[in-house]
Amino acid sequence: MLQRFIAAGAMALAVAALTSRLDAAAARPSAEGYELWNDCGALPDDFQFLPTFLGVKPSGFVDLGRNVTAQGLKWRALQYTRDEDFGAYAATAGRWYGGMGRDSWPAGTVNPVQQFEHFRVVAWEIDGERHEIDTSCVLSIQTNDVVVGLYNVWIRFPEPGVHTLRIFGRQETDFAFIYPYAALGGTDPLGLFGRRVFLAGEFIGDVLDDEFVHAYELHVTKDF
Repeated sequence: MLQRFIAAGAMALAVAALTSRLDAAAARPSAEGYELWNDCGALPDDFQFLPTFLGVKPSGFVDLGRNVTAQGLKWRALQYTRDEDFGAYAATAGRWYGGMGRDSWPAGTVNPVQQFEHFRVVAWEIDGERHEIDTSCVLSIQTNDVVVGLYNVWIRFPEPGVHTLRIFGRQETDFAFIYPYAALGGTDPLGLFGRRVFLAGEFIGDVLDDEFVHAYELHVTKDF
């Protein structure tokens, strides 16, 4: 019920369609052995998404198990993601990696750009060095069937090694939307006609910091 509506394959096809029309752009080099992407209007030419769900947990939004009332109607309360430590993850030198802050929806339903005006990826921390993120750096990719929104933030490591990465996100304000299966004529098992809302803040996780944190230990090797 709470899984993202469009499979990762559809997102990959939509992103690939845009990537084929864009030229590779400049990166921001670092003396610490990594590079950050530095062009909000273009995608890198060789990229991969880091996992955003642990295999032992549901691969979707977090159901807070309660409804809230707004404008005289009941809405199911959700949390966009949760704090996760993904542990060791194999990465390839020279490839760009992206993380938290990407969604795809059937065309004509949820607008991911509006969604990401409320949910923000605020920082990436690499090997203990924090980099603030331009929260307006969001790309929207439209096909006949789906619309994809993603934070255009990527990192790559030119040489093999082990690095720590933490990605921080915040639900700054509430975001109410109609879940696509209801918008497209399906039945809502909760009887709410698809009404869902991401509530500002953090309710499951470290509620004191109000930030969602995805942590990785990236083991970078050469692509032989």
